[in-house]
Amino acid sequence: MVMQKRRLWGMLLAGGAAGLWGVSGPCSEYLFRHGVDLLWLIGSKMLFGGIVLGLYCLVRDPSGMLAVWRSRKAVVQLLLFTFFGMITMQLIYFQTVAVSNAATATIMQYLAPILILGWVAVSTHTVPRRADFMTIALAMMGTLLVVTKGRVTQLAISPQALWWGLLAAVAAAGYTLIPRWLLAHYSGVAVSAWSMMIGGAVITAYRPFWERTPAMTTVMWAAYGFVLVFGTILAYAMYLVSLRYVAPTVVGLLDAFEPLGAVVAGVLFMHLRLDFWEAVGGLIILFTVGLMGVLTPKTPPHRSGVDEDG
Repeated sequence: MVMQKRRLWGMLLAGGAAGLWGVSGPCSEYLFRHGVDLLWLIGSKMLFGGIVLGLYCLVRDPSGMLAVWRSRKAVVQLLLFTFFGMITMQLIYFQTVAVSNAATATIMQYLAPILILGWVAVSTHTVPRRADFMTIALAMMGTLLVVTKGRVTQLAISPQALWWGLLAAVAAAGYTLIPRWLLAHYSGVAVSAWSMMIGGAVITAYRPFWERTPAMTTVMWAAYGFVLVFGTILAYAMYLVSLRYVAPTVVGLLDAFEPLGAVVAGVLFMHLRLDFWEAVGGLIILFTVGLMGVLTPKTPPHRSGVDEDG
């Protein structure tokens, strides 16, 4: 029963993070359409988000915040995650949004669960279960209906958008798989904080956000604030913590809440009309999440102690 509750908690965290990303996607698209620079947005939000998370960790658990620097292996893993997980996914996903739109970036990035499933199968020398293929197919079908309103042929993808979208899927898979060892031994919030601070500092060193600051309206600041607080600080912390409780394949599938979150936000705040096929897609996604809770094997949670061998 305890293990089942932990798995449910992990699924709620992953689904909530994906929903927040879904809402922040259109906010970022709005900023790009009004002249905000890609590196300005990514560098500033990662640096500020990392500092806020870091201060939170220092207040709640100072030793946990600094623990990662006591192990050489952990430092190497953190740097690998920062450059090949955090920074890579940020740059590629938002570049996909910039050259296309949030819907296209979302649906292309959602190829990540297939890549995750393939990697897990190869690395563990196992054949994916029939149930895995079924849940992936259902979730992708629901996602497709949500972002295309049932008119699949109207999702026009340019070669440039296709290229960046495929890279976004690879980056999203890497973001899920790379930090598994770190999250088995250290606080997910601390890992997220350090990764954001390092990544934000690197991007800011290349493109200082205080130079060429865009002229921002009140609406643009509100959109930026949502991307920073909800789409960065909360979403990334929730996502990384969820990996302590559920398998990466399940976390990848729960990304289906990303397009669903975008649609719900549009209906509530932007007077978007939800048509029949969008509603059907949302119901399919929710059904898939419930199905995963039944079909996912019960695996023991990861250890939380620091590996002294690192």
